[in-house]
Amino acid sequence: MKDRSSYMPLITPPTGKHVVPTRREELSPLESAITTDLDPDKLSDLAEVLFAFNNYKVGPMKGFYVAIEVEAGKFWCVGQLCADRSKPIKLFDKKLFKTAKGAQRAAERLRDKMLA
Repeated sequence: MKDRSSYMPLITPPTGKHVVPTRREELSPLESAITTDLDPDKLSDLAEVLFAFNNYKVGPMKGFYVAIEVEAGKFWCVGQLCADRSKPIKLFDKKLFKTAKGAQRAAERLRDKMLA
C-alpha cells in the first residue's frame, strides 16, 4: 500500500487530535467566512466521522455534495464535504445560485456525474 501523504501535503494534527490528518490547503475567502463562526470542536468531531465514512482517507468525499447558503437569503453555492479538520467543506464558489433549490439541483447533478 502506498503512503497517502505523498499524494497531498499534510500538517501535524492539533494537540490531542491524533487520528485525522489535516491538509495544508488554504481556505478560500468564502470558505473562511462560512466556517469562522462554527464551533471548532464540532467541526473536529464532524471530520472524524467523515474520515471514517471516507474509508480513512483525508480530503474531499466522492459524491457528498451539498447546497450552502453564502449570503443570507440571497446566494447559495455547491460545496463538497471533506474529511479534514481544517477544511470541512470545499466550496465551488465560482457559480452562485439565487435559490437554494438551484444549488441543490446542481449538487445532485455533480453527485450523479461523480457516481456514474
